Amino acid sequence: MFKTKLTLILAATVVLANVALSADPAPTPLLTKRTEAQLLAAVKSDAPYKDKADACRELGILGTKEAVAALAAMLPDEKLNHIARYALEPNPDPAVDEALRDALDKAQGRPLVGVIVSLGVRRDARAIAALGGKLRDADPDVAQAAARALGKIGTVDAASPLKAALPTVSPVNQLAFCEGLLRCAESLSAAGDLRQAAVIYDQLRSAQGPHQVRTAAVRGAILSRGSGGMPLMQELLRSPDFLVFQAACRTALEIKSSALTKMLAKQLEQGDADHRILLIQTLGKRGDAEALPALIDAAKAGDKTLRLTAIRALPQLGQVSSATALFEMTGDADREIAQAALESVASLPGPAVDAAALVFLKSDNTARRLMAIELIGRRRMTTCVPELLKVATDQDPSIRAAALRKVGELASTADLPMLLDLLLKAKEGQDLEALEQAVGALCVKSAEPEAGVEKITGLMGQSQPAQKAALLRVLSAIGGKGALQAVRGAVGDSNSEIRGAALRALGDWKTADAAPDLLALAKNASDSREKLVCLRSYFGLARNTDFPTDQRLTMCRDAAGLAKSKDEKRLLLSALGSVQNAGSVALIAPFLDDADTKEEASAAVVSISEKLLQGRNAARAAAATRLVEPLKKASQVTSNADLAKRAAALAQQAQSRAGRQ
Repeated sequence: MFKTKLTLILAATVVLANVALSADPAPTPLLTKRTEAQLLAAVKSDAPYKDKADACRELGILGTKEAVAALAAMLPDEKLNHIARYALEPNPDPAVDEALRDALDKAQGRPLVGVIVSLGVRRDARAIAALGGKLRDADPDVAQAAARALGKIGTVDAASPLKAALPTVSPVNQLAFCEGLLRCAESLSAAGDLRQAAVIYDQLRSAQGPHQVRTAAVRGAILSRGSGGMPLMQELLRSPDFLVFQAACRTALEIKSSALTKMLAKQLEQGDADHRILLIQTLGKRGDAEALPALIDAAKAGDKTLRLTAIRALPQLGQVSSATALFEMTGDADREIAQAALESVASLPGPAVDAAALVFLKSDNTARRLMAIELIGRRRMTTCVPELLKVATDQDPSIRAAALRKVGELASTADLPMLLDLLLKAKEGQDLEALEQAVGALCVKSAEPEAGVEKITGLMGQSQPAQKAALLRVLSAIGGKGALQAVRGAVGDSNSEIRGAALRALGDWKTADAAPDLLALAKNASDSREKLVCLRSYFGLARNTDFPTDQRLTMCRDAAGLAKSKDEKRLLLSALGSVQNAGSVALIAPFLDDADTKEEASAAVVSISEKLLQGRNAARAAAATRLVEPLKKASQVTSNADLAKRAAALAQQAQSRAGRQ
């Protein structure tokens, strides 16, 4: 798997949170009307910790120079250090900095770390020397806090002790020291001192530090040099270290320069597949038209993965001129290449691409024409419907079918008469099927499907059997009263093909208003196969859980007497098993004594009962005692041991709940 599938590492400073040492407070309570003197009295007293903490929170807003001494006295205390620093950090008086510096020699352990953090928060430049000394502290927490505090101060002087300490820093402290230096470099860059920032970045990228530090340093080293960073960029793009190369490519996304684009494109001529793939992706994301020739060359030939990467990068340049090359590649022998080219050209902007699609539609190459038709559909080129309708009469059946499918997607109701005319004239089965799908798609998506129904029913009388059968299937897809009436009329047609299509259309109906017709047909059927077809469709509607439960139960009850054969009974039981109602169990019960259906009936009784005996209405269902006997019977007649066990347990449960009523 190519390395380029890894997420590009963000060139950013790694900030390690130290919540326990931060002086960030809990939400500030509502201020009282206490004066600073009263607050200081609370701090100096033997009051509970919460009272002192509340006073410190208020002193963080009200405190002046008068509060510094009392708060500074709390700094060496491990329990009070945090709240004291919260009150001191926002205080603008210089005495705070002096007190914090003085506490560096008095505090130890966690309080000392807290004092160092506060010096960093206040960016006290006069503490640099003392903080530099703490970099050598034996306690890693102290040394790391000092490194981060120097980073927050962020001056050249603050960076100096960090730079000196970095070559010999212990592994446990290395990340914190690097973070401090990165912060210094960022501060210097923001202040306009790019030369000093570059010195730091160069030191960090040369050190064998953590990968996130090296990538951040690569980015900083390039950007801090401005236009003079191009030689370094070129050097890093040739690095055998993929991490460094990756960081250079990521940084290239932040630089707008045609010269850089040319440099990246030139680099495409060398390197392994991983490097070249990342270069292609970088060129695409930069969106510079200068990359177009190089990406087209990479897309046309060579390693398949490289070609696919280049093909997918081309649309990011937004250049319509790449459409011709992409069109050429839609005819590639490799299906994946052809499909990627089609998707890329489909995403290009502008009318010129639409015009190119029409040119290819008129090509002599079948594959190219099929791709053009697909492209017209993807780009939703509705103005091309007339052209597609012309192509729908082409001699090539695959072209005709593809064009008609897109017509169904793109056409409007104004195009329906022309489509219906083509359908009535269709002679081949493939054409008829494609036209049927197109007409159906057009009518279904129409805001007024009934208008389509009127046009279709108006043509029924003059249609040949095959065409009329297709129109009946379209009516079934549209639905509605008018369509159902037309299908009803065709059920009595003397032509077997039309009658069969009408029956199947009723069977595929999505709403319950077809149920009476199917039931009547099943009752009057002289042919057992036709009866089974009608009942299968009828009970299929009864299984539709979108319909009300009572309606579905009534449907099953109305047709129960018609279920005579084994297959018909099983259709009924399947429908009843989906109706969670005690009335369903009553209808199923007689089938427990039938050798042909006892297993299906037992399974249905258990399934319904399990659901009815759950929830708030369980006791009410059991109280009617309609479940007890069918469940007992099911446990006796089924040959499935597990089902028998479940049925017996449910019978006991139903009996128990019924007895509580």
